[in-house]
This record gives sequence, structure tokens and C-alpha cells, in this order.
Amino acid sequence: MTRVFLLGCWAILAVARAGDPAPSQSDFRKANWGMTRAQVLATETAQPREVRESTGEVIMRYDSLELGQPSRVVYIFANDKLVRAKYVFDGEHADPNDFIRDFRTIEPLLRAQHGNPVSDRAFWGDDKFQDEPKSYLQQDRAAATDILPSDPLMGLSIAAGHLKLYTGWQENRTKISHGLTGENSRITHQIEFLSVDLEKLEEQVRSASQPN
Repeated sequence: MTRVFLLGCWAILAVARAGDPAPSQSDFRKANWGMTRAQVLATETAQPREVRESTGEVIMRYDSLELGQPSRVVYIFANDKLVRAKYVFDGEHADPNDFIRDFRTIEPLLRAQHGNPVSDRAFWGDDKFQDEPKSYLQQDRAAATDILPSDPLMGLSIAAGHLKLYTGWQENRTKISHGLTGENSRITHQIEFLSVDLEKLEEQVRSASQPN
């Protein structure tokens, strides 16, 4: 399963390009930032599983991606412009530390595509399941790459929301974030791509949708 997952991840990262795209390239899969929903729909071979509105934005979701484990593609539009997109991995593991193994499988592939990240952080909110106090963890386990699947109860800390792992890249056209987070015993592993030029537009659309 790990080998299949690895091959699937190579495939998605080969098409999830960022930076300054040449005419034959794209920002995310076969789409470019600023495309309308209709234009993005035309780049995909299937129909979306769901289209919904949230905080003023339109979210379009595709399921059943072949990546070695259940996965989703999500497109986010503000004022009918593609501003953000992500891959969400929906694989289930009996041992939550296996999610850390997945994270560490993806990480070198992202570095091969985009170089060293500009940020590499492990955010500690609680040390409840750890032997060391939070003050120690914030120093000795401060980077996402410091967290190993062999470390006892790290997966449990992530599932409880006590620990969040992020690495990030800043390119000319795109910000990339690789995250492993959790809440209520549910872990989310995703790679998010955000348009640099349209980030403010998304913020404005979200703000306008908030009640006064």
C-alpha cells in the first residue's frame, strides 16, 4: 500500500505545478488561477461529486481519486475565480501514527518539486499524551520533520488536536501548504495550493459574507 500511495503522490505532484507556468503548464492539475468554474469543469473528465457555497465562496469537490488511498480534489472559487485548491487524503489507519508516515512519504516529493520549505513547524497546543512538558516539546519537537511515526502517541496527539504539522512553500504565483491536523479523533492530511495574486480577493469575499 505504501508503494502504491507513493506512486499516486508522484502522479498528483507532477500535475500540481506552481511557480511561473509556461503556456503548456498549469497552476493546479490542468487549471490556472483566475479560471471560472465553467473553465475548471472543462479541465476535468468527470463531474464533481459536490458543489456548495460556504462563506461567500463556491467549493467544488471531486472524490475517488486513484492515489493508493481514498482522496479528494477540492477547488475554491471567489467571485467565480479559482483562488485555491487542494488534495485531501482520506485513507483510514488503525494506528494514528501511520498518518505521520503518510505525511513523511509526501514531504520529500514536495521538496523534490519545490525545494526546501520556507516554513517547517510543529505546533503544540497540549502535552497531555506526552512524557515531556509542552515547553520542552516546543523546543525539541518544533519542526514537522522532527515528528516521527516511531514516536509513541504522536498520532494520538494529532488526532486530539494537540499537535499540528505544517510545511510551506512560497513561489511567484502560488503558496503551498502541507498539513497534518486533527480534531475529535479525526486526522486530516492535505496539500493546499493558494493563488498569491488572488489571496486578497478571497479574504474580501469571506469578509463580505460575515454578518455585521
